[in-house]
Amino acid sequence: MVIRIPNWLGDALMATPVYYNLCKKEKIYLFGPPQIVELFKVFPNTKILYYEKGNTKKNIETLAPFKNEVGLLLTNSFSSAWLFFRAGLRERWGYAKDLRSLLLTKAVKPPHKKMHQRDYYLYLLSSLKLPNEFKELFLPLKEEFLESTKKFLKELKDKPFIVLVPGAAYGPAKMWPKEYYRELAYYLVKKGFAVVIIGGEKEVGEFIRKDLEGIYNFCGKTQLTEVAGIFSFAKAVISNDSGLMHLAAALKVPQIAIFGSTDPEKTGPLNERAIVLKKEFPCSPCFKRTCKYGHYECLKSILPDEVIKILEKLI
Repeated sequence: MVIRIPNWLGDALMATPVYYNLCKKEKIYLFGPPQIVELFKVFPNTKILYYEKGNTKKNIETLAPFKNEVGLLLTNSFSSAWLFFRAGLRERWGYAKDLRSLLLTKAVKPPHKKMHQRDYYLYLLSSLKLPNEFKELFLPLKEEFLESTKKFLKELKDKPFIVLVPGAAYGPAKMWPKEYYRELAYYLVKKGFAVVIIGGEKEVGEFIRKDLEGIYNFCGKTQLTEVAGIFSFAKAVISNDSGLMHLAAALKVPQIAIFGSTDPEKTGPLNERAIVLKKEFPCSPCFKRTCKYGHYECLKSILPDEVIKILEKLI
């Protein structure tokens, strides 16, 4: 079975129970963005295939040897179904969305009730009468991921560390104020922790680190596999609602997840060691990238002192 995994990191991680349920039954091929699909190399009975964005010819060539396989689409887009159709996969299964039902050999109506995104993927399996008993996020790590991590952690000189993830690709309505992250970092250093900043926001990381000892800005310096290794050694991860939040959840790291414009009932971390912080406002959750009122109170009202108190209990 060829599985087109989601394009976003968080979604791809929330779909890991799908991969695990199916790889226990048969050999599977995970087809998705290289940086993301690389994380799943250690899944049993699994091979990975690289999807190249915008390169239809190359993607059809990659899928050509699998014409006799079933193709399972965890993406909802017309283009992903069209690609499986063009590549000639004999069976193409997925949700009946984005006007693509004619391209699918089995089109499943999406669920009407609100559910977590993980359950949305598992609902597709149950509707197709495929195994769906395993529900935990699952992410084994290759030893080489952990080894490559150690070159970054040498700087810390074996000091216990906490990871801060101040970014969110979706937009500022999911980002806790950088000033709050800096205040939190200052507190953690005073308490004897090293602080590691991870993500793609180099300037935000530098703002948090500037003029403070014991803070390490790794933003933009790490591969996703190395981030997974760093998380696995951390005492805790503090983040916004982001793909890296779900990475911490999949690795079962103690974590605090800060929510603004989104809904933890739909995309909260699936981790018994996670604590979610969210303030209720009449306009929340709005699911917007930016605050239409310009005040971002849903985030600003979560103060560093509240995070610190919860962190002390967590670790």
